[in-house]
Order: sequence, then C-alpha cells, then structure tokens
Amino acid sequence: MTTVIKGKPVSTDGLNTGIPSPGSWTGGARALAAPARYYFNLTDGANMIRDEEGIEVSSLQAAVISALEAVEELRAQAPTSSDEWRGWRLEIVDGSGRAVQVIPLDALSAH
Repeated sequence: MTTVIKGKPVSTDGLNTGIPSPGSWTGGARALAAPARYYFNLTDGANMIRDEEGIEVSSLQAAVISALEAVEELRAQAPTSSDEWRGWRLEIVDGSGRAVQVIPLDALSAH
C-alpha cells in the first residue's frame, strides 16, 4: 500500500510487521512476577527472633533491598550496641520456610 505524506508517495508495506495483535497482549500480563511473601528472621544459630508478619514484594531482589534497609534501621536505632549483634544474621525466608538469603549483621557497617 502507498500513502502520500507531505505530497510524496510513501510505501507502508511492512509497517505492521512485529507489532503484536491485541489478542496477544494478555500473554504479557502472565509474564509479570506474582508478589511473594518473605520473612526476615534474626538468628545467632542458637536463638531466633521470628518475623511473623513478613513483607510482600515482587522479587527476591526487592526482599534483599528491604532487608538491608531494615538492618541499617536497626543499627541506626542503637549504633553503640553493634557488638550485641556480633554473630547474628538476618535470614530471608520464603513462604515455604526455606532460607533464600542470609545477611550477617556484623559484616555491615553502621552509618
């Protein structure tokens, strides 16, 4: 097909190539990650402070970022008591109870 733009004929053949049909748009919605609940448990191996509430986020990466922010907030509340957390770690636990990431509390610097 030829279209006239500013007085010049322009071919429109192939312009719709690669554009998904409206019926295929719903497939993209399924590709989005479903939110998942993660829990932030504190442990030193012998003792555990369980997170009963958890957070709902779109990915493990988002959970790690939230966990790092929580650790920094914890340190900011009592910066002089960082020795109390020596040997402790924050475990990010998924909904099935499996630890998916561990963040040692004594390895992070206090700000």
